Amino acid sequence: MRDFTQPARTTGPGVVTHGPAGAATILVIDPAGEAPHDGIPATWRPLADTVRVVWLRVPAAPSWKSTVDKVLSLHSDDTSTLFDVVTSGPLAADVLDLVRGHSDQVRSVLLVDPEADFPSARVIVRSVASPPLPLGHPDVVSGVVKALSDPTT
Repeated sequence: MRDFTQPARTTGPGVVTHGPAGAATILVIDPAGEAPHDGIPATWRPLADTVRVVWLRVPAAPSWKSTVDKVLSLHSDDTSTLFDVVTSGPLAADVLDLVRGHSDQVRSVLLVDPEADFPSARVIVRSVASPPLPLGHPDVVSGVVKALSDPTT
């Protein structure tokens, strides 16, 4: 089992961003703290050619809840910026609570290996792995692309 509290996961930037400003935005709230350097995981870079990816590394951002609120609040007057939020495992309930206050800005909440079922969110990947599949995994990127291209399934 991976230890998400490793010092390597807690160092580096709390938030990394890649992609065109003004584009649709995917806010990734990562409990594992991938993207420890100054960029998003390599698997996400092709997607970031057309959308903006804001990757929040929870182990490196201890006040991650206020950071999520701040990111969403910064765009509260910009009606053209919609967010799709991606998270996994144990953070799902907290993330859903946070985005409820920004429902006019959040188009969808996409979950990977959630610990429970949430009717207001869409599960894009459910693996048999424990801990949850890392958000940088290619299956997660594929699930996000599919969910964004077909919002009805």
